[in-house]
Amino acid sequence: MAFRASNTAVGVLAACLLLVRQLGVGATPGGATGRALALDDLVARVQAQYERTTHLHAQFRQEIRVRGFDQAHTGAGQVWILKPGMMRWEYTKPERQTIIANGDMLWIYLPAERQVIRDRVHASLGSRTPALFLAGQARLTELFAVTGPSSQAPGEEGLLRLELTPKQGALPYAQVQLGIEPSSYQVVRVGLVDPLGNVTTMWFSNIDTGGAVDPALFQFQVPPGVDVISPPVFPAPR
Repeated sequence: MAFRASNTAVGVLAACLLLVRQLGVGATPGGATGRALALDDLVARVQAQYERTTHLHAQFRQEIRVRGFDQAHTGAGQVWILKPGMMRWEYTKPERQTIIANGDMLWIYLPAERQVIRDRVHASLGSRTPALFLAGQARLTELFAVTGPSSQAPGEEGLLRLELTPKQGALPYAQVQLGIEPSSYQVVRVGLVDPLGNVTTMWFSNIDTGGAVDPALFQFQVPPGVDVISPPVFPAPR
């Protein structure tokens, strides 16, 4: 159980670190709603939307589709993000789970298991993940090769689309797919495709960037009677 949760957490954090560029609501001044956007223009608007904002609170739902299986695994909850580098995920479905990254430590709390997995953020996510983007230390095009239609207009679900291929092993995914709300340039859908063809999709709603986000949310106190364990370590392939 702990191993499954740990793997899920890394995927969730990767999605979150991509999501955070959406920070900010409302139409972008001089927006191009209603007309097609050039790819470079869209990338620039998404980047600018991220850079303007410092925090958010949102609801999310998640769907995991494993290649070769018809049934999807679903989840839901809420997320808080505070730049630089702090986030808290509270899963309510399919079971309660708390994931906290505070820039230094990563905590994955599994109440039903009475366990918490503790690790360094750097050890779990590495130094070449989109955490650099979250911390304001890298631009979108520095971490990914960005593709999409040469001229963008709203398509599926009324969203603009970008496809990202991580550069130099920046993520354990073959591709990242973004769905972007065309009036605000918020990323409201993130799809992660792993090298085996499994797809994790996350949708974000009720995005609030106006209310305060308490830094205390990103601290974790181990509850009495809960075991603290390390994530599993697997030998490097030979």
